[in-house]
Amino acid sequence: MRQKVIQFFKKIITSFKKLIFDNAVDIGIQFVNISAHRALLTTLMNKLFWLTLTMVFICFASVAQQPNDSSVNQQAQFGVGSSVFLNFSYAIKDFNKVMLQWVIGSTANTDYFVVEHGKDTSHFEAVGILKRTGVAAQYDLVDNNPSIGVNYYRVRCTDSSGLVFYSNILQVRLSGNEGFKYYPNPVDRLLIVEIAHVAYLQIINSAGTILISKQLQSGVQIINVSSLEKGEYLLRVADKENNRFVLEHLLKN
Repeated sequence: MRQKVIQFFKKIITSFKKLIFDNAVDIGIQFVNISAHRALLTTLMNKLFWLTLTMVFICFASVAQQPNDSSVNQQAQFGVGSSVFLNFSYAIKDFNKVMLQWVIGSTANTDYFVVEHGKDTSHFEAVGILKRTGVAAQYDLVDNNPSIGVNYYRVRCTDSSGLVFYSNILQVRLSGNEGFKYYPNPVDRLLIVEIAHVAYLQIINSAGTILISKQLQSGVQIINVSSLEKGEYLLRVADKENNRFVLEHLLKN
């Protein structure tokens, strides 16, 4: 009987030891796993921190090395549609000269206008500089040597604070076709006009009033101008087939 009691207590002790050992092992494994996860997370966070810091440094260094091209930024902010340039247009003289005309707003604060020409819309160079005169709102400049084909024009100015302003870009196409002639000039009674296309002719006085208006057909036409008084007039021909205008001076004897 005594022997059975002793064996019974031995089994209980053995089972208790095994339970404690197994739990201890499980606790140890969990502790190791948690420690490993924390270590891995800490390592990843450290790497992410240093990677982020490195990228920020590279970005600042890149910005610092870029040139300060204020004209590009100011063009985007103050370019087309600004209150400086209200209108920018053109007319063709002698079929091979481009007269550029622009109107500025009352808020314009600049002393000079730079007219720029380009063969595309990305590269421009100056072809003329015009000084601002008093409170005048309208200005014009003639490009006597445009390229045959497509030409692009814009006007640039800088105000007193250094901000750069641009007009809209004009596209002007020249064919080089000498398709319009008029003579004599000065004229007495009859004006002879030669033109290669259908067009509309207007004779305008210094006040801007249209005194003679006539549709021209292709070929030679004679226009009676005897009703005009002696003086200087503007001859305006609209060639709608080629989408261009011709502006010339006409003297009446």
